Amino acid sequence: MRKFFIFLALPFIMLFLSAALDSQSAFGAEKTYIKEKSEIRTLINDLNKYSNEHDIEGIKSYYSKDYKSYDGFNYDAFLLSIKDTFKSYPDISYKSKIKSININGNFASVELIDTSTSKRQTTTQAIINNKPVLDEKMYGTMESVCHYVVYLKKSNNKWQIYSDNIISEETAIKYGTTEDMKIGIWSPPVVEEGEEYCISLNATNKPKNSIMLASLTREEIKYPPSTPFDAFRKMPKDGALERLVIANKKGINEYSLASLGITEISLNEERTAINYKMSGVAFIMKRVNVYPKKRNAVNQEYVKNLLSKEDKTDNNAQKEVPKESL
Repeated sequence: MRKFFIFLALPFIMLFLSAALDSQSAFGAEKTYIKEKSEIRTLINDLNKYSNEHDIEGIKSYYSKDYKSYDGFNYDAFLLSIKDTFKSYPDISYKSKIKSININGNFASVELIDTSTSKRQTTTQAIINNKPVLDEKMYGTMESVCHYVVYLKKSNNKWQIYSDNIISEETAIKYGTTEDMKIGIWSPPVVEEGEEYCISLNATNKPKNSIMLASLTREEIKYPPSTPFDAFRKMPKDGALERLVIANKKGINEYSLASLGITEISLNEERTAINYKMSGVAFIMKRVNVYPKKRNAVNQEYVKNLLSKEDKTDNNAQKEVPKESL
């Protein structure tokens, strides 16, 4: 009887030991996951610190030489674009918020929202008493919000970023009187290459006794960047302007771009001349991700046949329903 009990208990002991070992293994794996999550969080915080210090050497240490973004930027072009940003915005600062961290072995992804800000200064012109006045100073601000995912790879016990994908991005640069205006730009977040889409601009709270001019265009996201040009139009009284554009056929992501200028008009004290003064300028950009029309990822014939079979099954089922139940 005792031998039977021993043999009977053995499987339970083995199961208990196996469960205990699995539990220990799971506990160890969880500890490793927490440790790696902490390492990645530290990496993101350090990267944000070096970005605020404009330390290119510090930033580049967190990127793999094999880095390539979803915009098609390689390691060298990416670092050069960062240098250009620091030159154009000497006081730019960044705040980074981590939304999620996912780890799968030696690979990880981090979803982030970054906000960058900078004070701006430019010069403008005016015509006062029929005479041009050059290089009048005008101050402003830049604010950009970017929602994106970075992809990391662990090699030689070190995490590095090897790619990133920007989901949405909007930048507003406002000078002078446009800082107090409500200015919004709308465009689709995703389009196919060669697809026609609409860019809409809405600007309200225009200063009194002023003329508002604006242009709408698109700009491809590439390095080096190009300088977009479009003719300015007088804004309608309701402050709304729309334009249809066609996405590029090269599969390059792009920005929808609005440029806006405010010119104030007044009489001089003697009422002998009209004074014109550029009192505000704004540039609003919004990302539009462009995807190729053909990826050949779906077997269309298979899908067509499958849907055809489902339709036949549904029709047969409807026919078999007794009339009394209808």
